[in-house]
Amino acid sequence: MMDSGWIEWANVLFRFVHVLAGIMWIGNSLLFTWMELNLLQPQTDPKTGQPKDPDLLGFLDMLHGGGVFHLQKRQMHADSIPATLHWFKWQSYTTWITGFLLLAALFYSNGSSLVDATRSSLTPGGAVGLSLLGLFGGWLVYDAVWRSPIGKNTGAATAFSLILLLTAAYFYGRVFNGRALFLQIGAMMGTWMSANVLIHIMGNQHKFMRSLRQGKPYDPAYGKRAKSRSLHNHYMTFPVLFLMLSAHFPSLHAAEWNVPILAVSVVALMAVKYLMNTRYRFRGWLVGIFGTVAIAALLIKILLQLPPLQGFSATGVPMDPLVAEGKKQFQTLGCGACHMQGSSQLAPTLYGIFGHPQALADGSSVMVDETYLRTSILQPQTHVVKGYAAAMPVYGPMLSDNQVTALIAYIKSLTPPK
Repeated sequence: MMDSGWIEWANVLFRFVHVLAGIMWIGNSLLFTWMELNLLQPQTDPKTGQPKDPDLLGFLDMLHGGGVFHLQKRQMHADSIPATLHWFKWQSYTTWITGFLLLAALFYSNGSSLVDATRSSLTPGGAVGLSLLGLFGGWLVYDAVWRSPIGKNTGAATAFSLILLLTAAYFYGRVFNGRALFLQIGAMMGTWMSANVLIHIMGNQHKFMRSLRQGKPYDPAYGKRAKSRSLHNHYMTFPVLFLMLSAHFPSLHAAEWNVPILAVSVVALMAVKYLMNTRYRFRGWLVGIFGTVAIAALLIKILLQLPPLQGFSATGVPMDPLVAEGKKQFQTLGCGACHMQGSSQLAPTLYGIFGHPQALADGSSVMVDETYLRTSILQPQTHVVKGYAAAMPVYGPMLSDNQVTALIAYIKSLTPPK
């Protein structure tokens, strides 16, 4: 297992670069798609009806910094390749590489941090393998769908891709904890996006440029294929942002019905992006956005209040009644906001600690047993874990003895039996 000090440094460095590169990449995606959607059609000759400038595909004027940027999108020819041509790819590659390094440092270095021990006995190595299979195997499946005859029908291919993605979410929800589930689906979509850039967007643009430099005529097919995958990325930006920030939403990823909540969030955010793109041709776009958000919020509220199936977790796996009650208390009290698993935390993780020694701030060590857990819940300042501030509220007056017992049972369940 990787040393915790190195993990924390990796978290600080890679997370900062990951977020910075992601902002640049998604900003580019949103801007370029906006420009494509707002290009004005070139003028035509009134006598012949033909374009005055046959190489001009569209133009756009933008006001910024006290001046006007006059943007033109033009066909290129072998004898008119610009001397300086800007390519946009490293933002994407940097985002994915640092994201993968974060996964490796925070989750893959300890595969048990991916698993929900109350639902699965999957080994740490098995959990890492399953996650990697989703990242790389998921890309192959997604890409195969859009290369197949189904991909010629945009609506059908989009629906089929979403069904496959949500099926994967259901599968991972049966073995991964909620935090890891949301991150896994976000990482899978992020992998699709970055692979789209590497293989389809950059790949087709390199083919396009090689063709021009060889003196061959302009072939719009390369550009169309690149633009198609660019549009895929455009519609995945909002869901991926939401899922990568899901550590801040413990009430959602820790909920019993977290898979349906994930599904509602992904579909609603894609719908919002679509409605934003219809601004200049659909008068009700703004009302549609507010309506979509309101419906999604209502559905999520219902799912948050919906009880699990009698005697089962939301994934259909039997759950001990005392553990189920403890999990309910854990979610109600918002414990996951600080004790969330597998990421930078305000407090130590509770996964896999029962029955193991815990280093304390005063230099001593204590065995994590039921007595330690009860004391830590009722009088948290008694044992302050090394590396963390004494910031946990006192829950003694708020909880009955039965509620504390249930919480302890749930925390114990987070450590797989040997």
